[in-house]
Amino acid sequence: MHRLIPPATGTKITANGRTYDPTAGAQDVPDFDANVLQANGWSFVAVSGPTATRHSATTGAYPLHAGVKYWDTTISHLLTWDGKNWRNEAGVVA
Repeated sequence: MHRLIPPATGTKITANGRTYDPTAGAQDVPDFDANVLQANGWSFVAVSGPTATRHSATTGAYPLHAGVKYWDTTISHLLTWDGKNWRNEAGVVA
């Protein structure tokens, strides 16, 4: 999943049979819908998902390296990997 923010002046858009309403604010959408939305002015925030699926590998589709962001849907926080730990916006290990 990807967390996206809609454009300020956006209208409803349908991607792969799902309709997204920009008035709903930030939304977590499947990767393949994210591509369509971004092509229509939506902004990427971070890969998203529950705590249990946070990145843990240095290879793959979303390699883990210092500075990587992750929107944790379990705790509703944007986390940043510091090279050793996931940290929330306040810098606290999450």
